[in-house]
Amino acid sequence: MIVNAMERIMKDLLDEYQNRLQLTCTCNECLDDILALTLNKTEPRYVTKEEKIMFIKAEFVDKQEMTSLLVKLAECAKIVSDRPLCQKQQKRNDSNHLSYL
Repeated sequence: MIVNAMERIMKDLLDEYQNRLQLTCTCNECLDDILALTLNKTEPRYVTKEEKIMFIKAEFVDKQEMTSLLVKLAECAKIVSDRPLCQKQQKRNDSNHLSYL
């Protein structure tokens, strides 16, 4: 099994910081959009077993490295929050068909 460790790490960060990101929508679709957008801006780090993710995560104990990930997450959260594409928000903004992915 090949696993992108950054996917797990970014998902954990999103879960941890979700309440502090001032998201306009927290539905699964918007959270997935934030995660996908963030991962597209993050270099993948592959491991062969999920248990090995902790070795990659340990590299981000350094505050500067973690801050870099949080900045990417916050930037992507703002993009999605400014223009959510979920069904819930589309009903409110039927006239604005936008895409960012």
